[in-house]
Amino acid sequence: FFFSSRRRHTRSVSAFLLNRSSDLLQPERGTGQMQAPETSAQFFELLEKSGLLSGENIRRAAEKLQLSPELDARAVAARLASERILTPFQSERILEGRYRGLVIDGYRVREVLGFGGMGCVFIAEEPGSDRKVALKVLSTEHALDAGMLARMKLEAAAGMRLHHPGIIRTHKLSSTGAVHYLVMDLVRGISLHEIVALRGPLKFGIACDVGMQAAMALHAAHQAGIIHRDIKPANFLLENDGTVRVLDFGLAMIADSAEDEFSLSMVFGHDCLGTPDYIAPEQSLDSRRVDARADVYSLGATLYVAFTARVPFPDKSNKAKLEAQRTREPKSICELRPEIPAEVGAVIAKMMAKNPADRYQTAAEAAEALRPFAVRKPIPFDFRELVTLRAKQAKEKTAAREKGPSSRPKTAAPRSSITNAADWVSGMDSQAVGADSFAAPSTPAAREHHPEMSRGGAAAAGRTRAGESVAGGASKSEVRRLGGGGQSALPPLMSAADLPRGWVLLVSGGAVRLPLQKPRLSLGAAATADVCISGGGIDAVQGWLECRGGQWVYRHESQRYGTMVSGQAAVLRPLQAGDRLDFGGGLSVQLVGPGGRVGGGGLWRWLWLVLLLAVLTAAGVLLVQRPDLLQSAVPDAPPVTSPPAVPTTGERSEGDN
Repeated sequence: FFFSSRRRHTRSVSAFLLNRSSDLLQPERGTGQMQAPETSAQFFELLEKSGLLSGENIRRAAEKLQLSPELDARAVAARLASERILTPFQSERILEGRYRGLVIDGYRVREVLGFGGMGCVFIAEEPGSDRKVALKVLSTEHALDAGMLARMKLEAAAGMRLHHPGIIRTHKLSSTGAVHYLVMDLVRGISLHEIVALRGPLKFGIACDVGMQAAMALHAAHQAGIIHRDIKPANFLLENDGTVRVLDFGLAMIADSAEDEFSLSMVFGHDCLGTPDYIAPEQSLDSRRVDARADVYSLGATLYVAFTARVPFPDKSNKAKLEAQRTREPKSICELRPEIPAEVGAVIAKMMAKNPADRYQTAAEAAEALRPFAVRKPIPFDFRELVTLRAKQAKEKTAAREKGPSSRPKTAAPRSSITNAADWVSGMDSQAVGADSFAAPSTPAAREHHPEMSRGGAAAAGRTRAGESVAGGASKSEVRRLGGGGQSALPPLMSAADLPRGWVLLVSGGAVRLPLQKPRLSLGAAATADVCISGGGIDAVQGWLECRGGQWVYRHESQRYGTMVSGQAAVLRPLQAGDRLDFGGGLSVQLVGPGGRVGGGGLWRWLWLVLLLAVLTAAGVLLVQRPDLLQSAVPDAPPVTSPPAVPTTGERSEGDN
């Protein structure tokens, strides 16, 4: 859940997540919401109540930007966001009339990064400084939950005690009385689970490097008397340069914290703490009687996933998984991926030995065994894509949980080969990214289209089968057209200097021709949008035009209104010359290629050329065979005579042929 702040974020989805958490942060529910503001004066009133800006600062901003009290609240919000006085999320929050929860004990919340079982994780600014931190907040749903409080306390104790570059550091555990929260380092990274789910198994050199770094970090924790007990891919964070960080010590066993261990045992039981897909055999029997070798086993199971994109024992039930961890041997990673050296397969097998005495006795020994094969390489990823996908899946899971089991979509997809709990990436195209399919995926949320648009097309956006959509809802063919079917889900944005020239967007039925001179343009009704389209049925920011790898792409943003591209509901769609984007209320824009090309006639143009070539060829053959036709057709043409016959002897010579 630790991601960096990006200006363009999932605004309404993020607002949904904060609704699920910060409304619960108050002693009394409902006291943090007022009527949505309509004028700038009402907007500024809520902004001051939120604590984000003082009344004096608001007055100065209004004077500097010349914002009159009668101005529309949305226009004010857009202007403050464009001037970076507020983040888009903060502006959206105030526009909804929800002003509380934006400042938590002096920490100014900038963005929502994730939503989990314990609560929310935010990007926040420290009081009195601009330093950004990760703020993990326990929702009031769990404020009186002894188990959750014990986990948060353990996570804080371990994070504040450990000072190692491979471990996420916790700076503070505190409470406002109603809100319990942790302040941690903000690390710009992607979890190992996410990278495997999005791109499939890692190259064995990179996987060995991940394992080596994680093992060294775990060894430092073990030396400090801390056993993690919940090692799994989701608890490893990878940065762009390949650095690995270990996080979430919420189930840790700390040598001198018997009271916290007792609290965990009373709530969860002492026989089985951990995650069934990665738990060591002895830990599945008695979680209190384990040592560093249990983490070595779990690290081996985690690396098994990094190498193969599947868990060691893909059984359906937790009971079957636990029994398999105790009694069965997993398939060798070399059997699943023959290119992996046998020596690497032997290291993983030894880490996952059933008997702790047969494993590496310390995590440092495991690190040294992996070191000869480790290769450090950069890990490219896009924060916005990750946060969007995580927020979208969190919204779906929460909505399904509120409606009950009957609302969960049924599918014939196979069980998860990575982890049952990790269906957040259920919409990812497993074949395109090289990962195994996932279990019981939720249907990706399709934006509700405007009533005037085609209901069938909008519904089609939500009818996706398992494995047939990607982050943001794009289809397999769309991703392959964008990324060539490779491991990266989307090519990077092009620079302005490298943009293909001559592309134009026709707005207002062609009355306005807008040259595309930026790699990313916002489309919407907001005055600050790059392409401003006024009218009903279109959101303030409806979507984005992006140029990736020389290909123009439409990325949908609105949660209120849908977009149709050439008659089909679109969320992430590659565009061609001539494609028309239709919004509600009869609004549309059209993409025009260089030289006014609008596409759609390429096939017919080739057919006409082939037909013309065939006619010319037939005419040439006919004239050769019937030269008199040319004489009759052109009376003034000189007479055509036949070539003189060549006298021959009765026998052929070699040259005659």
